[in-house]
Amino acid sequence: MSTVALELTRAMLAAGASDGWTVFFSEKRLPGFDAARAVLSPSRQELANKLSWLPRVEAEARLDAILYPYWPSPPWRSRRAPPAAVFVHDLAFRVRPAEVPWQQRLYMGRLLPRALETAAAVIVPSAATRRDLLAHYPLAGLEERVHLVPEGPGLEGVEPGALPAGLSPGFLLAVGTVEPRKNYRRLLAAYRQLPDPPPLVIAGKAGWAFGDTLELLRSEPRVRLLGHVDDPTLLALYRSAAALAFPSLYEGFGLPLLEAMAQGLPALVGDAGALPELAAGAALAVDPLSEEAIAAGLARLLGDSALRAELAAKGRQRARRFTWAAAGKQALRVLRSVAAAGPGYHVGSGHV
Repeated sequence: MSTVALELTRAMLAAGASDGWTVFFSEKRLPGFDAARAVLSPSRQELANKLSWLPRVEAEARLDAILYPYWPSPPWRSRRAPPAAVFVHDLAFRVRPAEVPWQQRLYMGRLLPRALETAAAVIVPSAATRRDLLAHYPLAGLEERVHLVPEGPGLEGVEPGALPAGLSPGFLLAVGTVEPRKNYRRLLAAYRQLPDPPPLVIAGKAGWAFGDTLELLRSEPRVRLLGHVDDPTLLALYRSAAALAFPSLYEGFGLPLLEAMAQGLPALVGDAGALPELAAGAALAVDPLSEEAIAAGLARLLGDSALRAELAAKGRQRARRFTWAAAGKQALRVLRSVAAAGPGYHVGSGHV
């Protein structure tokens, strides 16, 4: 989500170069923002008490509108605050709560309903997330305020680096944090069913509640755990792999799939959440709850060069429809409409 927030902000600044912008950030100066025509406002001191800090900032910043691209807006807002737009990345904490940390379930469970009530606009990255949002929060007037702004691929403008030492092209690649929702346990079980498979390379840091998953992955000699990799290395991995294995149990969008398609890497994905929507037939979709289905899909993908070529071509064509420039323009239109609503905008019992 942090990648999306940064890329969307950069794209909005580029799309609205003639507008006046204030960007609030925490801890350290944002990379790549030095040339932006924006006031960059650090908030290190207030970060420890963010929820009490944000309403004051909203009221004092004299803004026409404000976008929350990462977390929901604060649960209470001043009457002097500008109208707000909030970005809802996914509904994992409601759709698959067992695979989301309890802290996030508690935090989002308390903040999101109030943010939806008071938001002048809500941005979602996929139609699947829009459906989930409206199903779980059937609030009066919400449907008209939800705007679809698909994400763009990562790695734009990145030069490929070298493959990690000891890796040769032709491996099976998985990208994503090692956590329950990414489905690595079933992926490993499916991988072990394959006859003479290529190495399975996993690029992603350890997340939450991975339990013994890391040990299971490390116990398989054909698995290479890379942890977090930088963008040049990730791009080299996409360009050198035989296929992407992404049988996630739920995604609100699916950035690794889009990145793979943009590089012409054929992919296997779970047929849940937003992944089938994003792939639109340009990836092989299987039941992510079935180890046998994942294994059969991987065997088919790895063993059929014509299928890989077909999916690579379809993936490249599909990925061209998604750019951060387009996302920035769409989000800017939403934010301008929010600004036009004025500071008196209110929904339900909330006010801004």
